[in-house]
Amino acid sequence: MKPEDQVLAALKALAAHDREREAPEQLEGRILEAFRRKSARRSWRQSAMWSLAAAAGIAVAIFLAFPREHVVPVATTPREITTEFFPLMDVQLPFERGQLLRVMVPAGTLRTVGLPVNEDRLTERVQADVLVGEEGLARAIRFVSYEQ
Repeated sequence: MKPEDQVLAALKALAAHDREREAPEQLEGRILEAFRRKSARRSWRQSAMWSLAAAAGIAVAIFLAFPREHVVPVATTPREITTEFFPLMDVQLPFERGQLLRVMVPAGTLRTVGLPVNEDRLTERVQADVLVGEEGLARAIRFVSYEQ
């Protein structure tokens, strides 16, 4: 007997032996129905994305066709300026994930990282972004100001 025939015979014997272990016929129907529902949801999402893309394209075309002399100028928005991040830990632990939190801190915090602050402004509040690791520890800080 050839090796292929031996493998085929073994597979047939295994199938006959495990016949009572097969899943019930209703299970196949439930699995197919779940697959169809998921496929229908995916199809709906794709249709929605194409519709949104078409709407965006139409909006751009209308904007480009609109005469520029009728456009009302928008007030300039302030530009955000940030420092580099200053580490808040002596030993840098491995960093995989975290959150960036925008907070208000006393201006004196600038001194803790070596930045100058006027004595009369130490208690004023300044904006800062604090990088917090997934373990909840503040890892680094940067300071934020705005320029017109």
